[in-house]
Amino acid sequence: MAVAFVCQLSCAQSKWTYDFIVPKDGNFVDAIHAANNRADKSRRFRIFIHPSYYRIKGEGNIISTVENGRKVEFPSPMTILTAPNTSIIGDGMGSTQIENCPQHEGISITSTLFCRGADSTYIQDIEFWSNYRNDPKAFANRAVALNEKNCRGNILKNVSLLSTQDTYYTNDGGTTYLEDCRIAGTVDFICGGGTVYFNHCDIKLLPRGDTGNRDVITAPATAPSSAYGYVFADCYIDGGKEQDGRFHLGRPWKNAPRCVWLNCSMNVTPAPEGWCEMHGTVPALFAEFQTTNGVFAPLDLSHRRTTFNDTAGRPVSVTYNPQLTPDEAERHTVSQVFPGWHPEDKAAQVRPPVLRGKGKVITWDDIPEAGCYAVCRDGKIIAFTTKPAYTITSSYEGACYSVRCANWYGGLGPRSEEVVYPF
Repeated sequence: MAVAFVCQLSCAQSKWTYDFIVPKDGNFVDAIHAANNRADKSRRFRIFIHPSYYRIKGEGNIISTVENGRKVEFPSPMTILTAPNTSIIGDGMGSTQIENCPQHEGISITSTLFCRGADSTYIQDIEFWSNYRNDPKAFANRAVALNEKNCRGNILKNVSLLSTQDTYYTNDGGTTYLEDCRIAGTVDFICGGGTVYFNHCDIKLLPRGDTGNRDVITAPATAPSSAYGYVFADCYIDGGKEQDGRFHLGRPWKNAPRCVWLNCSMNVTPAPEGWCEMHGTVPALFAEFQTTNGVFAPLDLSHRRTTFNDTAGRPVSVTYNPQLTPDEAERHTVSQVFPGWHPEDKAAQVRPPVLRGKGKVITWDDIPEAGCYAVCRDGKIIAFTTKPAYTITSSYEGACYSVRCANWYGGLGPRSEEVVYPF
């Protein structure tokens, strides 16, 4: 996918260092607690997590659910972020992985990360996985990787969310922008309210373990007062052969659900009707524009569903066309959905510098819009600095050094061209 870069002319910022580094300063739960408990929550708190696989236990406070008619109490597997202006930065969605293993299923009791009222959260280069009971056969248990509740202005860049049912539980009345993310699950694995924009994201259908039930990607619950719900732009859907021609793009959970797919490519294609029913809710808008298959040929959308049963079981014809016109599609651009907010610019990465080596010192021209620099040896981050220089303290003959620049939120851009020691 194309990488957007920060302007290098007029976007200068003061330099800073990460406020909490995992595992140097503690574990992931410690980092979130530090963000929640800091005195000045108007200042951005930046967390960096070194590449590794982290299995976390969560908060551990006693919560409860009802199973088989009886109340069950257990330690919470959730880690809850309540503070605004927090950045959670990893090394890469394939290399920094945060996993919990809830022992009891449920949409409100399983979140690997729960952002509750945490406005302006920025997450980049990380994977969150809710691995229900560490059981690969738990195909359709509700286990939430990321839960956002009443959060405004959140941005996810290069983030992977992995689970089964209810992988990503979205905002009640909030706003989130996702770019170059991956989301995988089985049924309703993107569900909830809020206005959520998915830009250039990969959507992966996982097997449900049986042939009698079909996968469903979304279950929106958009508020009646909201003009937008889920918007998928230039996204890609993939899955196994067993899902081809059988899954659904979404079903209407509650309220006035809205979901549109714009210029999306589907390597596995949905059932001809495209959408299915749920709880007698009639959607406010379930539609597509220029959907193509895996070889970019236009899909036949003429059989998309236009009637849904209400709570009394009576068929209700929708008032919209499930195929958007070009003008209707144009009303679903990022600038139209989020007027006055430019999350795609905020998520842009900073171009790396050109390195010079002499003796044991590496230097480069200062990049005004870089908040700090990550120095890499053989591709692995070994140090952070706010200065455009790094002194090698130990001799590693043949080692390759490079530098990555952090944007204002703390997200690290691509590595520079390498210089090889000795210079």
